[in-house]
Amino acid sequence: MNRNQRIALAEKDLQVKDIGNKLNKHSAYITNVLSGRFKPKKLREQICEILEKPESYLWPNESK
Repeated sequence: MNRNQRIALAEKDLQVKDIGNKLNKHSAYITNVLSGRFKPKKLREQICEILEKPESYLWPNESK
């Protein structure tokens, strides 16, 4: 998880497990998505909605 993701989670007072619960996904899977190991477009969009941040903020080192 990168710094921006940690900040976004803290701003919403959420943990990875909370996002997993909201999206009905295991927290380990969410961790893999946040770290960039898995890149499911729809799930990333859902995470962005929950954290109210653009994808470019949460995954700044990835070019589209």
